[in-house]
Amino acid sequence: MEIVTQINFALPNHPGSLARMTDNLRAADVNIEAIFCEEGSERTMFHLIVDDPETAKIVLRTDHDISETPVLAITAKNKPGSIAHIARMCGGAGINIRHIYATSGGRESTVYLSVDDLEKAKVILGK
Repeated sequence: MEIVTQINFALPNHPGSLARMTDNLRAADVNIEAIFCEEGSERTMFHLIVDDPETAKIVLRTDHDISETPVLAITAKNKPGSIAHIARMCGGAGINIRHIYATSGGRESTVYLSVDDLEKAKVILGK
């Protein structure tokens, strides 16, 4: 488990916005490791985990207001119940999960958590 940087920004909610943003990151050789979005009527909020957050922030700042959030990246088994276990542990410790999203491949997945108490989550999930 590690703490990684999640980059947050909004894009206009119309065709081509995502393509332009991802092309700009590709041109800067930034790889998207995980992506999550929340659609709004006029703007869509994006949350990215990338392999080079500093370069991504430079690229994205030219067109977008961005913020960053520290999130937990947890390696979990890719099997039924893995996310339920994380949710139970956080819930039992009184930790609110703001966002959760995951990537998977083979027998493992990476679960990204934005929580209201990062240090407490790191302790209870590290057990």
